[in-house]
Amino acid sequence: MNNQIRAGVIGLGILGGQHARYLNEREDVDLVAVCDLREDVAAQTANELGAVGFTDLREMLSGHSLDLVTVATPDPMHRAPSVAAIEAGVPNIIQEKPMATTMEDARAIADAVDKSGARFFMNFANRASEMDIATRYIIQEGLLGRVVYGESRLDDNVSVPTQMWGDRSKEFAGGSSTAHFLLSHVVDLLRFYFSPAEVIEVYAISQEEVLGYTPDVYDAFLTFDSGLKVRVKAEWIKHIDGLVEFYTSFSGSEGTIIYNKRPSFAAEEGWRANLSSEVSPEDLLRHQQALSTKGVNVSALRHCPEPSTGDLSAGGGEQVHSLEHRGQSHGGTMAIVGPIIAAIQEGTDEPDCWKGNCPLPNHLDGLKQTETVDAIVRSSRENRVIVVRDA
Repeated sequence: MNNQIRAGVIGLGILGGQHARYLNEREDVDLVAVCDLREDVAAQTANELGAVGFTDLREMLSGHSLDLVTVATPDPMHRAPSVAAIEAGVPNIIQEKPMATTMEDARAIADAVDKSGARFFMNFANRASEMDIATRYIIQEGLLGRVVYGESRLDDNVSVPTQMWGDRSKEFAGGSSTAHFLLSHVVDLLRFYFSPAEVIEVYAISQEEVLGYTPDVYDAFLTFDSGLKVRVKAEWIKHIDGLVEFYTSFSGSEGTIIYNKRPSFAAEEGWRANLSSEVSPEDLLRHQQALSTKGVNVSALRHCPEPSTGDLSAGGGEQVHSLEHRGQSHGGTMAIVGPIIAAIQEGTDEPDCWKGNCPLPNHLDGLKQTETVDAIVRSSRENRVIVVRDA
């Protein structure tokens, strides 16, 4: 492969269009071909970006020698294009999340990767958000003590399943769910934060009272082999001002993280880690500097919280060391694609720009994500605890 990566994109919906434009803007990538079943969309995107447009992915794959293919088809339609690209000999694949909406499809993709030796990357973009990197750092460094409980809520405006994809909204939402569309993000982030811990049990409920063609909400408890328990919840029937709400917190034996990634009404975007009392002022500054080298800017605080509400006080007043960030931190949908391109160029799973953040997400991460989300769906359907085994 020469210095410029010859790339193609399959699926030109909301995210596929973003992938195509992102790749086209990079000087080290030559966007050669784009593909979509809708002839007008393929032609328009190709004309706009100077690529060749196709409606048949196999024609695209046979007609061009590509170094990279991005698959951004709807959630249930990832298997066929990913496997086709792999079998056509494309050496690098980037696929949108979720890996698949069934374990059968996920295993087929993973088997194709293993058989071919292709490099397969999942676009779990949240991993590249600076405060998600900070969350992983705090947990991996043990700065909260032993983390025993957490919760994560990722909700969408009701307009997502009813309007986001225009006339195709009902079809696309009906082929997916908040478990696949939203909790795939959450499950991968939990694995990113708490690696090497893995989910071993799932209990979930769901509800179908509003939309009728896809579950309104999934609410689940995940138990990890480390003993950690995390409640994860996602709905897309909220009548809210924003498009997305995303809140996460973790409680350890000695500290807590609160992360308002995309806040709800009257809340502020921000991240705060109240650390273990064992962290000295010198350690606090050292951790602040370590995060700075990762591109994460946080304030180091030493303060005396006084827990109270009205006239009721719980005491406190001890010195607490914290790291804090206020303001936007949720990155973007292409945030991890840059490091993936660097990994392809450098021939590594952990390029220089991603050092210390663990290998970039691959087909095994996608398989684990699908395994847990599949367990959430099955648990809610069967009203029982699902024991998660190796996929």
